[in-house]
Order: sequence, then C-alpha cells, then structure tokens
Amino acid sequence: MKKRRTILISTFVFVVVTAIYWPKRWNYIVIHHSAGNYGNIEHLQRIHDQRQSKEPIHAISYHYIVGNGNGMEDGTVASDLRKKFNLWGVHVSKNNWDKNFRGIGICIIGNLDKSAMTQKQYVSLLKLTKELMEKHSIGIDAIGFHGKLEGEATKCPGKFFPYEQFMNDLKSK
Repeated sequence: MKKRRTILISTFVFVVVTAIYWPKRWNYIVIHHSAGNYGNIEHLQRIHDQRQSKEPIHAISYHYIVGNGNGMEDGTVASDLRKKFNLWGVHVSKNNWDKNFRGIGICIIGNLDKSAMTQKQYVSLLKLTKELMEKHSIGIDAIGFHGKLEGEATKCPGKFFPYEQFMNDLKSK
C-alpha cells in the first residue's frame, strides 16, 4: 500500500512539473530554409518520414513554416503537432541537441541559396519571431541560424537570407 501511494504521488508530481515546465522550456529560435521551392505541411511530412524514419514523432521537423506561394499562400505561417504539443524539434544535428529540445524551429519555404525570400515571407518571419521572443522571453542573442550554429555543416538558411537586416529589425520595436 505504501509503495502504491509513493508511485501515485511521484507520478502526480512528475505530471504537474512537466505540465508547468514543458511549454515554458523554450530558450532558442533557430531559422532554416527548406532548400526546395515547393512546400507545405504534408510535403515536409513526407520528407521528414523519409529522412528521419526512426524519429518517434510523426510531425514535420520544425515548429513553424512560412509559405512562399508555392504549396501554401505567400507569407502564411503554418504548424502541426510540434507546436500544438510543444514537442522537441529535429531541425538541427545531434551536435546541438539542446537547440532541438529547447529551440523553436522556423523554416522558410524556398531555397535561399538561389534566391531571396519574398517580402511577405520576411514580414511574417519577423512578426512570428518577435511574437515568440516576447511570449517565451527569448533574447536576441538566442536567435540562431542553422548553418551558423557551431558544429553544423550546412549553408542553411542560405546565402540570400538577410542576416544583418533581420537581426536589426528584430532589435527595433
């Protein structure tokens, strides 16, 4: 009887602590590009299932995607289970597991190594990032770009991503 009570109390404490901590654990935002001109939730889900077949969550790798007009409306922000249930992401490598576990992944649909994002995408990305920073008390120094994270071997989010302008715009009100 005492063992059962201890298990019940431990389970209750775990559930309560998790319910309080889990949605408030976000410390980073990591920006990506899809490296393909077409994209929406379903398309990225198929890619995720192919590339990360052992990942136990059937959801896209990112918490949010921003459309480019090819697959979803230009500037539209979409999300699936990762955002809904505050699940960890799989948007960076194992070299940065903390960015997956406590980092919100945002993906711009498009190949920003070949061309710039649309103006609507930029405005939506900026607005979304500012909202997330405010909501989760994430500082400007915790905004990262996939390929600029130490240990990552990628050019993501691409040479046409306006890094300096984006950071300056995040700092302005």
